[in-house]
Amino acid sequence: MKYRKAGTRTGCQAMVRYAIDLDGNWTIKKFVESHNHPLAESDDKHLLRSSQKISELNANLLRLMTSSGIRAADAFNFLATEVDGVENLECTKQDAYNFIQRDKRSRIEQDDVNSLLQLFMERQNENSIFAWDFQSDDEGRLTSFFLSDGSCSLDYDFFGDVIIFDTSYRLNKYNLCCATFVGINHHQQNVLFRVGFLFDETIESFKWLFKTFIHIMDDKHPITMFTDQDQTMARVIADCLPFTRHRLCQRHIYKKFSSKVHCGVTYKSVNNLFYKCMSKCDSEDEFEVTWALMIEQGKLHNNMWLDALYRIRHNWSTAFNKEFFGMGILSTQRSESTNSVCHGASKPTSSLTDCFLGLENIMKAWRRNEKDEVFKSFQNVITPTVKTNPVLRQAATYCTRKLYSMFEELLHGLCGLTVNSSVESPSEFYVRGLDNQDTSRVWLVIFDRLNCDITCSCKKFKMTGLLCSHCLHVLNANNIAKIPEKYLLFRWSAKAKKYIYNSFGYKHMKNSRAQMSGTTSRGIIFRHMLKSLSIN
Repeated sequence: MKYRKAGTRTGCQAMVRYAIDLDGNWTIKKFVESHNHPLAESDDKHLLRSSQKISELNANLLRLMTSSGIRAADAFNFLATEVDGVENLECTKQDAYNFIQRDKRSRIEQDDVNSLLQLFMERQNENSIFAWDFQSDDEGRLTSFFLSDGSCSLDYDFFGDVIIFDTSYRLNKYNLCCATFVGINHHQQNVLFRVGFLFDETIESFKWLFKTFIHIMDDKHPITMFTDQDQTMARVIADCLPFTRHRLCQRHIYKKFSSKVHCGVTYKSVNNLFYKCMSKCDSEDEFEVTWALMIEQGKLHNNMWLDALYRIRHNWSTAFNKEFFGMGILSTQRSESTNSVCHGASKPTSSLTDCFLGLENIMKAWRRNEKDEVFKSFQNVITPTVKTNPVLRQAATYCTRKLYSMFEELLHGLCGLTVNSSVESPSEFYVRGLDNQDTSRVWLVIFDRLNCDITCSCKKFKMTGLLCSHCLHVLNANNIAKIPEKYLLFRWSAKAKKYIYNSFGYKHMKNSRAQMSGTTSRGIIFRHMLKSLSIN
């Protein structure tokens, strides 16, 4: 249901009308005392608009506390405690929040903004697919901006299937939120797709950021996006990215488990069951059985945190995400490592221009590391551990060095498996683990010999783009020496980026698209602002 603002008008006739003569004397002409609504109690007068104000002392305290990193809500609670309650403060929490936002906006210096925008225009003149956008308030002050260079756009076209989004870092003296869109390339290295600087973390700010992101990306939605457990962000992603699977960071959830769940001597077994629910259940049915057992063992039927977590289980449990490509990622730790790198490029006293230049240096360093890895991939021949193994020889010539090491790990797993064909259907195979800790686990592999189509109940290929050891074992049992080409994703190929950058037609298409994406017209608007109005 759409939100509607509550009405405050009741048609009350209470009034006082004055008249003033030429000598300055005031006379009451009309007085209606009775009201048609109850009057505010003395303890509620701070809620009346006419009584709401922030004193200079409180304004200075709010300014100092928030600039020191204290949350707006905590700063307000401190002021309320000092005067024995909010009713004695003469302002509401919303008034304090609005003041803090206005104060932060006013601190963004004109010269800093103009310098940043001028730098953006220079970058766009150098690179036609450098994209940027901005938000301003009613007074024309810059509040949020968004940027992406050409190489980031090319990276996103090929590696933008999975994104880790994080807003936990501040890089500048204005305390703007740094929102990073991080992906993973074919060398398992971090790739920075986009960076946004937000004035606040409200629904409106996130909506603007995601809509701008998708617009510049020609409406190409990522398959999966990982974030922390933020309800505001969840609502915005559902609204702006309806075709994207929203996943929550398991590490953040697991860290809260010990403080939210207390079940005495059974804690260890309950903890193990919870961990299994997160990432070790092969099906939704197995998740439900494991979850019910955990609740029963720990007597956690009335645990509100677990109840709330269960309602959003499709956002964090791998059992409910087997059909979605996510590269096996379980947390936002890669994005957090990006923040630690950014920490060395920018300081709390840095200007917006300094932050942008620092991020540019980081992206250049990452691309240099990627080029180094590409050089090693093409100049150094991978020697398989088992030279006679055809799968390893195939992986050594096709995949990047990092992905090849994953294939070796998969083949090592074959030693602990047995495979049996089904009596009822020749295309069905049952793969069992020989691990003493889990002798009952069975995976169903369906293999069509005619078309070389193969699927496993663990659905590793759908989640990571790599065939699981169960499928490799069945292929080997059917005398299939190599992995069918359809199961070698070009995304993981060592030649993936080489194909992109060597394709003239592809680059020409990208340049043409950038001219039509609206970024050029956005630059014209900025030039007009710089020449005439400027930004306060």
